Amino acid sequence: MKRILLLSLLLAVLSVKAQININIGSTNVGTAPVSSFFSYSYVQQIYLKQEINANAAGNITGLTFYVDPSATISDSSNWTVYLGHTNKTAFASGTDWIASPQLTQVFAGTVTKNNGKVEVVFTTPFAYNNIDNLVVAAKENAPSIDINNFDEAFRVYPYIPNSTLYYKGDNAVVDPASPPGGIRADYKSSITISGLTVNSTPGCPFVLYPSNNAQFISLSPNISWQPVIGATSYKISLGTTPGGTEVINQQVVNATNFNLSPSIVLNRDTNYYLKVTAVSANGESSGCANNIFKTIPPIPANDACSGALQATTFPYTYVQSDGMSSTNNAGFVTACPNDGMNDGLWFRFTGDGGQFTIKASPATITFDPKIGIYSGTCNNLVCVGTQDNGGGGSSETKTITTTAGTEYYINVGSYEDSVDKPEDVFTITITKL
Repeated sequence: MKRILLLSLLLAVLSVKAQININIGSTNVGTAPVSSFFSYSYVQQIYLKQEINANAAGNITGLTFYVDPSATISDSSNWTVYLGHTNKTAFASGTDWIASPQLTQVFAGTVTKNNGKVEVVFTTPFAYNNIDNLVVAAKENAPSIDINNFDEAFRVYPYIPNSTLYYKGDNAVVDPASPPGGIRADYKSSITISGLTVNSTPGCPFVLYPSNNAQFISLSPNISWQPVIGATSYKISLGTTPGGTEVINQQVVNATNFNLSPSIVLNRDTNYYLKVTAVSANGESSGCANNIFKTIPPIPANDACSGALQATTFPYTYVQSDGMSSTNNAGFVTACPNDGMNDGLWFRFTGDGGQFTIKASPATITFDPKIGIYSGTCNNLVCVGTQDNGGGGSSETKTITTTAGTEYYINVGSYEDSVDKPEDVFTITITKL
């Protein structure tokens, strides 16, 4: 009898410990796992494997969500809950829903708030593989809303951009097989996952910047990562081979970022392998993968006026794919009175007395180009005209009437006349009219 009692107590203790708490102390509220402020909602959230940090695969037997103490959810309590596996780390757009065939319904019914919690117990456990990330989806089906001080009732915490995708409205219950376009959020539900046991050592940090496989990274980037629950410090290693440490070797950092500038300058056009681990009183995270990134290309051949690329046949088209590596050389181009600009990338052509149109088309919305056109020589530029009508991502077009035999220099640079800003990918087209 005593053995049976002891075994029962042991199983009870183990069942209590078999849970993982993720940021359950947060005081922020948001639209997750459902919306309490709209009649109907459908929400998907991605919890990364390293954030869950389970010690093994196992059966998830339930979820607990946390509610603002002053909030009510009586009119937002008809839920259907789904779980699934995904290799996504974030939602790419407002329609990037994880398809319903990838999800398993684990609960349908009425939930209640009890001591600031909503506990959802599954009828059938969900087998989590501890390989993929976990998607938690919930649909709220009641036609009424709850009026609360902060509109939404449930506790959330900030995480990587676009961790959550939600739709909320008052028209109809959402069909998870064909949900409407939603809104992405940079937060997730504070949550307890029952049935899994957390690792004794901290999980691997999720590197925010540079992201894995990122291109065109600056030579002194500010490395940053998501904080890890329980971590007291972090270690950074950086090298030019997988697992390499010749640039940074297990540098201890007490924050969630590390700026290489000014002590470390990376090489151009080089692949680097970055590893960040978390350290706690119980040890260091293990099995953390390298993030690979590539630095900006070499300085372009046409970075200076003296290296201007010459257009001889028209229409002339050139894609400047390495524009982000341009420098501002000796300073700003000030040949045009009260209308200076960054010293960007240079082109030239010889006039024939006719009209020519110069067009610069940026590839990204972050680059706001300006066109400067000059005659004379690189050491003595004479203003012909400039063009800067649009904003970031907008093309600029300038038409000039040329003089036969005169050499014209074109500068495509960032529009600022007193702040050095990087150029980016663009296409220049020179057309003879």
